[in-house]
Amino acid sequence: MAIEAGQQLLHYRLIEKIGEGGMGVVWKAEDTRLHRNVALKFVPEQSAQDGEVVDRHLREARAASALNHPNICSTHDIGEWEGRRFIVMELLEGRSLERQIGGKPMEVEAAVELAIQIADALAAAHAKGIIHRDIKPANIFVVGDESAVQRAKMLDFGLAKFGVGRASKPGDDDATQTALAMTTPGAVMGTVSYMSPEQALGKELDHRTDVFSLGVVLYEMITARRAFEGNTSAAVFDAILNRAPTAPVELNTKVPAALQNVVNRALEKDPALRYQSAVDMAADLKRLRRGSSAERIVAVPPATAESRSPWPRIAGTLVLLIAVVAGGIALLQRSEDGHESGVVDSTRGPTIAVLPFVNASGDPGQEFFGKGLTEDLINGLARYRELSVIAKVATQDYQSRNVDPDIRDAGEALGARYILRGSVFKQGDKIRVTVQLSDSSVGRSLWGETYDRELSTADLFAIQDDITDKVVNAIAGMYGALARVHLEDYRRTPPESLDSYACVVLGYEYLYVHTDEAHLRARECLEVAVETEPEYAEGLAWLAYIYAEEYHHRRNERVGEYDALDRALDMASEAVRLDNASHVTHGFLTFVHFFRGDYERGRIEGARTIELMPANAMWLSVLGIYLTQLGDFEQGVPMLQRAVELDPNPPAWLGMGFYLEQYERGRYDEALGTAKRITLGDDFRTSLFLVAAYGQLGRADEAAPWLEELRGTVRVPLTELRTELIDRHTISPAITDHLLEGLAKAGLEIES
Repeated sequence: MAIEAGQQLLHYRLIEKIGEGGMGVVWKAEDTRLHRNVALKFVPEQSAQDGEVVDRHLREARAASALNHPNICSTHDIGEWEGRRFIVMELLEGRSLERQIGGKPMEVEAAVELAIQIADALAAAHAKGIIHRDIKPANIFVVGDESAVQRAKMLDFGLAKFGVGRASKPGDDDATQTALAMTTPGAVMGTVSYMSPEQALGKELDHRTDVFSLGVVLYEMITARRAFEGNTSAAVFDAILNRAPTAPVELNTKVPAALQNVVNRALEKDPALRYQSAVDMAADLKRLRRGSSAERIVAVPPATAESRSPWPRIAGTLVLLIAVVAGGIALLQRSEDGHESGVVDSTRGPTIAVLPFVNASGDPGQEFFGKGLTEDLINGLARYRELSVIAKVATQDYQSRNVDPDIRDAGEALGARYILRGSVFKQGDKIRVTVQLSDSSVGRSLWGETYDRELSTADLFAIQDDITDKVVNAIAGMYGALARVHLEDYRRTPPESLDSYACVVLGYEYLYVHTDEAHLRARECLEVAVETEPEYAEGLAWLAYIYAEEYHHRRNERVGEYDALDRALDMASEAVRLDNASHVTHGFLTFVHFFRGDYERGRIEGARTIELMPANAMWLSVLGIYLTQLGDFEQGVPMLQRAVELDPNPPAWLGMGFYLEQYERGRYDEALGTAKRITLGDDFRTSLFLVAAYGQLGRADEAAPWLEELRGTVRVPLTELRTELIDRHTISPAITDHLLEGLAKAGLEIES
């Protein structure tokens, strides 16, 4: 029977039809008993006898009535009149989100606010065991005038599934099958474009499918484009399963990096890497909103054509390096007088310093536990692109202190808002790790935990990974979601023996304290570790580095026994084969290629290392130094500046890159000032840089004492100095000859 305006259906008087679609017809009506206006949603007349459609309406009514949330359209009742079933719902006045978007990006603040409300509504549904499975702009209503406060209302639970704990299965009223049934050949319905990968594949579903769909909706809100597009259903499914959407900032330059990261994490194709709940996503959006209340959310400018240009020698690699090093980061700018300025960037993430973990056992033999944990936490945190992690060198001063530092003082001294500290206590076959995270700006502890475990490398590594995850969750969200790209790929395989792990710690020690004694100690230990555990990738990588240093600095050379660089290449290559996702294995293969003069491969491996560890000051410093030594100042110097930003107290050798750039450009006064701050221990380059600068400035008398030191520290005859600089120290021939020119002007005549 036809329904018309003015009809009385039970105690509801129909006023006007306000909507119609394939799944229902909606009328505005008056509830004559309660004297209020409501919406009645009818099963379409042509589908009144269709059991599937009727069941969908019943399911929608049951799902919505189980929920009481300000961002979910309320269901008041369900009824039937002359064979026509209907749902009685809250009457909403406004427009669908689809109309709200209207083909143009929404204001960022408005989009964030509505996304928070939708996420909160999903969280409430998931808490009741209800998965919506059809989140899209057409199913979200926006109440309120655009000039006033707006409220999102979630509609249409017709595809909802009860029981989050029992995942839905293909064939079990599957959402994918329902959505496909709504399409015609060659056409793409809205539902298809908003499916999660697991939904598109007909896999088991849980609440994370709704999180993905919300990410797609948020993407459309801020770009006015669908994240996954195509001319056919098959093309859309291919995009959902295999392709990453265009970065939102490329479609809307007002999108801040933090919001883009929220979208990226929601759109992770692997549910394990996605937000694990709508609550988590809402929390990051709320922190973003809170951050914008004091100052507007700052957008990241789009990459310029210049920033995308490839290196002339290896096309494509530079794009990766620039994106990693320069994306959204304000680099230090050096003025003509050599001072640093301009380090503030409102898109930069929080800065954290990991203080050396205290050996609470008092046994010097257990010192390596704390050192190793400190190093691994720094590396673990540096994987997150939005975290700025202070390098270990900057925190070394806290190693010898017997009392806990004042958190406010430590934060100010290190330039870090967050301080992570802790202790390690080993007794017998038990280990206790205590850790505490504090906010130095207020001198308050944010989080702390104590771990009591059986002593094994597997447990020790699990503790490190758990601490890393908890710290990130505790602090990074207020700057947006962290881009955890394939985080599981980065999980290290622990060695079988703690002795092997201790040898790697010795490698770290040599890295920071370059002496013959530290080198020999690390080499002897690592050789045993690699012989004992030939498939321990980190052990192989560190031994490769130690062999490369044997060549580089002529440390503890065993001339005639083997070729150190050949051994280094074999070890590093095997380490990468065993663990291709490790920044350590790729980083030390970078070292080896540069020392062997294979600069092209060195650059490629360096790019891979930075990709894996974009916020690691050590790798940025190392690659930056190599590039400047080859004369590539345009790429090398920004890397060094970024390393200084991450580490306010960088190792003195980092200054070599700045020195070479200043010297090569004829800024000899600046170069001299930089050289005076470079300390390389017994390395002859300390005095060489000073002598060359003095020579170019015509101050040979001041160079004289440094000339004597140079003669005493260089390990080869002066006639071989040019070859030493080019072959052993990877300095380009042109820069080497320029340095030798400065030495000659200072009075050092070198016969060729």
